[in-house]
Amino acid sequence: NYDGTTTGNKIAKAMASTSGWNSATNIGDPGNNQSSNNSSGFNGFPEGIRNYAGYFGDEGSDAIFWSSSEDNSNFAWYRYLSYKYSFLDYSNNELRTGFSVRFVRD
Repeated sequence: NYDGTTTGNKIAKAMASTSGWNSATNIGDPGNNQSSNNSSGFNGFPEGIRNYAGYFGDEGSDAIFWSSSEDNSNFAWYRYLSYKYSFLDYSNNELRTGFSVRFVRD
């Protein structure tokens, strides 16, 4: 968690990049005091989305990453950070939606 605790889901600030986020007022949000973000080294940057119709949006608001787990034949799971929430959340969406992908070198 951003505050060094191990209880609750307050990891977003620790995973968020130190710039690029819309402003937020709550202490644990990535958009609040961005210079204290990214204590984990993950560096999630708020690139937003590209929907299936070609619309780009939510830049500065959301960092959304596909997981490697499909939900069914047309959907897969993703994880996301938002500028105004201190938690890491997940949901599913159509595979034709454009989210970020994080590559990890072995």
